[in-house]
Amino acid sequence: MTQKPFGAAMVGDSMDHRLIDLVSLETLQNLQNRFAALGRMTVCIATTEGDLITRPTWGSRYSELIGVSPKGEESLVEGIRSGAKSADPSRAVTCHEGMQLYTSPILHDGQTLALLAVGTRKHAAPPEEQLLRIAGEYELPPHELQAAAALFDPRRGGTREAIHRFADVLAHIIATLYGQAERIARQLDDLRTVHELADLLSGTLDLQAILNLTVRRVVEVMLVKACAIRLLNPETGELVIKAVHNLSEEYLRKGPVLLARSLIDGAAFAGQSVYIEDVPTDPRTRYPDNARREGIVSGLCVPLTYRGQTIGIIRVYTAKRHVFSESEESLLRSIGSQAASAIIHSRLYAEQVEGERVQRQVEAAAQIQRRMLPLRAPMMPGLTFGCVYDPTLQVGGDFYDFIELPQGYLGVCIADVVGKGMPAALMMASIRSALRAYAPSSTSPAETVAQANRHMYHDTPVADFATLAYGVFSPDGRNFIYCNAGHLPPLLFRGERFTELTAGGLAIGIQPDETFEQETVALRSGDLLVMVTDGVTEAMDFHDEKFGRQRLISSIWRHRQLEAQQLAGQILWDVRRFVGLAHQSDDITVVVVKVI
Repeated sequence: MTQKPFGAAMVGDSMDHRLIDLVSLETLQNLQNRFAALGRMTVCIATTEGDLITRPTWGSRYSELIGVSPKGEESLVEGIRSGAKSADPSRAVTCHEGMQLYTSPILHDGQTLALLAVGTRKHAAPPEEQLLRIAGEYELPPHELQAAAALFDPRRGGTREAIHRFADVLAHIIATLYGQAERIARQLDDLRTVHELADLLSGTLDLQAILNLTVRRVVEVMLVKACAIRLLNPETGELVIKAVHNLSEEYLRKGPVLLARSLIDGAAFAGQSVYIEDVPTDPRTRYPDNARREGIVSGLCVPLTYRGQTIGIIRVYTAKRHVFSESEESLLRSIGSQAASAIIHSRLYAEQVEGERVQRQVEAAAQIQRRMLPLRAPMMPGLTFGCVYDPTLQVGGDFYDFIELPQGYLGVCIADVVGKGMPAALMMASIRSALRAYAPSSTSPAETVAQANRHMYHDTPVADFATLAYGVFSPDGRNFIYCNAGHLPPLLFRGERFTELTAGGLAIGIQPDETFEQETVALRSGDLLVMVTDGVTEAMDFHDEKFGRQRLISSIWRHRQLEAQQLAGQILWDVRRFVGLAHQSDDITVVVVKVI
């Protein structure tokens, strides 16, 4: 008989093929050799069909001479096959001229991986005529066989019980090695699956594509009937179905799943893996009849969690009763973590894109707002002007303006809209437009402010208002008529004294029929008029101490000799030095008018 190469006899997906896939042939051979030497027996491992996997390790030179011959090889294989078919595993088969061959299965999880053959013989030399016969039948040199027989040790051999124990130990070790290798292989497969899925998920930022890909891959990898992903809607508390594979539309329309009312999903959100042995009969199931019609039997539910943030759950279902192994549970949790990571990053990316879009709009709005502010201070006989505008955000609610009026009059205003950011900027634009629309028709600040007040009251919500100081300079710059609508009173410095200009009324936008007063101030050469928003006086340092009105007055007095624009800048720098690295919480606007 021509023997197949050792380890190459197995085909298909047989258990013995899987044995040498997971436990190398070299490992099996080395293990067999050491045990054979320890027990001084002939040992080999064969497939369940009897074909040799390992090269036999011989218990003696005599057994080896007979075993390697063509007839000896055939006799050994026939002995293994005969022993494997026997109903009594303790029964020995005689082969090789007196060798007792015991065949034991190598078992794992109730399945036969391979066969372990152990052979032993009485170590007594046969008569010379028998040796000559054996040499002739097995085509062996007589003198070699006689020399090998002369080495027989009568003390070698063992009882049947000892042989069985020997075989059991070796079979158990091989099965254990196989089991360990199988677990490692399964873990590697799971890691490979998770890694492949992570690569796939990282290749797209489309949220729905991520969800669809995940449920499909879970069904393919875990060999389950179906998979579903539900994500939590924080506002409603509902676990909304987002992706499914192999579940009917009818089942998906069975009704809402609220996290607070689902014991299964609630436990999963708490970090548990929830096993449902029989979904239709489990008292925790919310829609048992739908599950029965869908053909769902067992289920496993795990959280979609990434870095402590749980955003939903992933469920798998089987069509027949199934107990999920620890590795299956671990795999599903790993996939859930990868999916959660991809989902969260997809959401963050979408938020980033939206944020960038909003930022572009804000930048455009900031440019528009900056264009609303005067490009340069006006030129007027007898007066010089200085202006500073420093918003805390890109857009703000402070503004100042100069309005050229008929017959050489000049209007000047400073305002502070409630709030910050885009809403305040939009309101500011509305008030500015109203002022510019109404101011040219009157040189009365009170009348202009009253019209702007009615405009704002009708066009804005009740809670929105603005403070405003508006005044008009006469063409010669020697008279200033003003109206202060709830704004920080402008300061008029004359010599070593200052006066607060308080005539006016409430902030605009509060009462539609508010009556505003105005006052005329006769200006003199050397007078200094300063208007600021409350971002100046309410600026705070790290000790929560405000810059305040007195520091503002001191700053103006200290820099009063400077040109108007320089003075405005110095007021701003004094505020900044006071605040230091503390966060600026409000817009800052300063308007300075010096009378020449």
